[in-house]
Amino acid sequence: MINVIPYQGVDDITFNMSFNEVKNLLRGKGLKFRTEHWPNKGCTPEVAWDIIRLGDDISIFFAKNRMFKIYFENNFPGSLSNGISLGMTIEDAKAIDPTIKYDDWEETYISRSGYWLEDDVESGRIISITVFIKELEDDEVFFKYEWC
Repeated sequence: MINVIPYQGVDDITFNMSFNEVKNLLRGKGLKFRTEHWPNKGCTPEVAWDIIRLGDDISIFFAKNRMFKIYFENNFPGSLSNGISLGMTIEDAKAIDPTIKYDDWEETYISRSGYWLEDDVESGRIISITVFIKELEDDEVFFKYEWC
């Protein structure tokens, strides 16, 4: 099982790595990936994001060459270190982590333990897990980009 650790990363991909370090690591493992560049034109400040996508399951986000978020979805076979995984119900996840609360603004479930969960409205099952750097929890801190 692939272990996802909030504020750290997943397996040997950690938040202190650069865009090129992650690409080289993935190439070394023989994994296929594609990259995207989001210029974020019109944003204040205007800081471009680069994304590495591993199939349709993992998206790794970078700003100013520093990884800040990993998004897991679809058929990702891993789980958070507390056992929460895709396909589990939100109610089961709340039983594991009682700090999980729904955020109306973000339209996602947020844990004080450093991850976000998105569910399917009809089934109540988790369809995505996001882990990130601690600075992403505070928009005023994150969007200053002093962390990168």
